Amino acid sequence: MAVVLPAAGASAAKPSRGSAPVVSSAGISDPQSACAAGSARPWVRSTTPTLRATLTDPDGQAVRATFLVVDSRGRVVWAPPATGQQASGLEHAVTVPEGKLTDGGTYTWLVTGRDDGGRWGLPKLCQLTVDTAPPALPTITPVVGEPAVYAEDVASGGVSQRGSFMLSDESTDVVSYQYVFSGSASGEVPATAPTISYTPTTSGPQTLQVHAVDRAGNVSPTRLYRFTVAAVVTGGGKWLLDEGAGDVATGTGAPLTLTPTTTWTAGPLAELAGRPTDRALLFDGPADGAAAAGPAVDTTQPFTVSAFVRLDALGSSGAAVSQDGSAASGFTLGYDTTGCAEGVPACWTFATSGDDTSVTRSAGAANLGSWVHLTGTYDAAGGTIALYVCEIGTADAPGNLIPVTAGPVTVAAVPPSPGPFRLGQGFGGAAPFAGALSSVTVTEGVVASTTSVRRACSLGA
Repeated sequence: MAVVLPAAGASAAKPSRGSAPVVSSAGISDPQSACAAGSARPWVRSTTPTLRATLTDPDGQAVRATFLVVDSRGRVVWAPPATGQQASGLEHAVTVPEGKLTDGGTYTWLVTGRDDGGRWGLPKLCQLTVDTAPPALPTITPVVGEPAVYAEDVASGGVSQRGSFMLSDESTDVVSYQYVFSGSASGEVPATAPTISYTPTTSGPQTLQVHAVDRAGNVSPTRLYRFTVAAVVTGGGKWLLDEGAGDVATGTGAPLTLTPTTTWTAGPLAELAGRPTDRALLFDGPADGAAAAGPAVDTTQPFTVSAFVRLDALGSSGAAVSQDGSAASGFTLGYDTTGCAEGVPACWTFATSGDDTSVTRSAGAANLGSWVHLTGTYDAAGGTIALYVCEIGTADAPGNLIPVTAGPVTVAAVPPSPGPFRLGQGFGGAAPFAGALSSVTVTEGVVASTTSVRRACSLGA
């Protein structure tokens, strides 16, 4: 079928007036887009878009619109009859019927006007490409290195601890991502900067729903991402140390900032149970360590501290977990090479700082390269400290998982310790610990017993 639109200036034999109508604006629906051609042409998500044009006649005559659609080879796809006559300045619209356009096709459409005097206006040329396929299901990845890393189906972070999520999609034409967190207003980010920040105001189960949107306005299926904001432990915290990367370790307590030389390694469950997601902090240099901005627990009140520990090299002493007081550590969970039983080169220790430094020591040796679970308790009412040591061992030489108690030992009242909570270091960064540390917990009250320590030790193995 051949259709010829009038050239500019063509007219009826005896037009009543001298000025031809003008296409003052044009555009399409699905989605609403202005007329454009070439690389600026719009992409539409329907094979039946509506073509629109506003026609103005300088002489004020009524106008009819004629539309024409051709394919990329110049073949006429659709040539509808002229629209009904309307007053100058009004919009004319036609909807392309089913079966004319196909997914993936690029089309040129033209529109011109004819006034009631028979004069034709100059055609306006526009293009469109049809895309009816929605994007693929988007991917959501928690960003490592933020104060909190909210992994899927895991409890982590805490109230007011910021986290971020990176959004991606295997489709190449995605232009934006629409998202909504549970209980929050929806948002949208461009595909060129697909990171969203999240700072929770409540703890508990949360959801993140994400849609990818392509250039035609097609919307992907919903990606539902479930995670849990951990409840903050009052006067304590738990740090799994499973991030495996980045310079911040998060948990239910304050975030811990790693020193620049501190790295990550496999945790006890990775080494002994083949669970690669279990990670640990590795301290293999004197400047290694991690610390909170302030204390984790009130040392004047009863408390319990525990950690999975692997000692890799001996110094004179080493602090695996500690908290700074005004002039010394308020408590230290680690090892020492002095005061141990005869024939034992190094032993595990739990110490507090009162009027005099008081220490409870394990009877057994602190062995190199072997995982142990250490728990220290301070009973403020009874004025005693105790240490529980549970040998986990190695893959080649598993431990017996039986907690051995050292103490209780009578100590002076522990003064306030308002300084930073530390991993891998003692007071002010002294007494560096050479080894690995995983799953650290500090809790108000004396919550440890042989039974509870055995349970924690078994879960770690």
